[in-house]
Amino acid sequence: MDNTSTINVCRGTGAGECRFALFVDEGFAGRIEERINDSGWPEFLQQRFGDNINRHKMVSVSGAACPNGCSRPHIADIGLIRACVPVIDHESCIGCEECVRQCPDEAMEMIDGKVLITREKCLVCGLCTNVCPTEVISCSRSGWRFLVGGRLGRHPRLGIELPGVYTSDEVLDLISRCMKIWMDNYVDGKRFGWIMERVGHDKLLLE
Repeated sequence: MDNTSTINVCRGTGAGECRFALFVDEGFAGRIEERINDSGWPEFLQQRFGDNINRHKMVSVSGAACPNGCSRPHIADIGLIRACVPVIDHESCIGCEECVRQCPDEAMEMIDGKVLITREKCLVCGLCTNVCPTEVISCSRSGWRFLVGGRLGRHPRLGIELPGVYTSDEVLDLISRCMKIWMDNYVDGKRFGWIMERVGHDKLLLE
């Protein structure tokens, strides 16, 4: 990695190290770095600060393979959480309720002989697709949750999540938008979240 970005993708994605982890392409971190470099961010910081680019001036991107968020996506400038939106084939479901018992977020329940998902509780972790013994639960959409503006420091806050689940290509496009907005509205000493609070998160939504 260069000295203008810190990119951290969850270690649990390799060799089955984490039972909660969804698949992440091992080259994805490199694609993120390439997109940030293509945005002109390295040249932008170089022009403003020369060789005096410390960690506090870098953009931070953290990707997690599940909602446990071990790579701390919630406090990064840009946070990514792998996602699988579950859908149930009710005609083939045998009603064993294994998914109900295993759901860590209590987002599934049996009602009138049918397993229903409470979408407001579901963190789209995809665990139910793995524990179903008859494989009747699948991903209707897989990709990433996208968070912006997390930070620590004197006034910490968690990142704001954009609505929806985004493909890897859509994530890269969103990152390009993030970098443009940051550079266009840059204020020395302020993190990306501070900028977005003033610009508005709707500026990031894909058309």
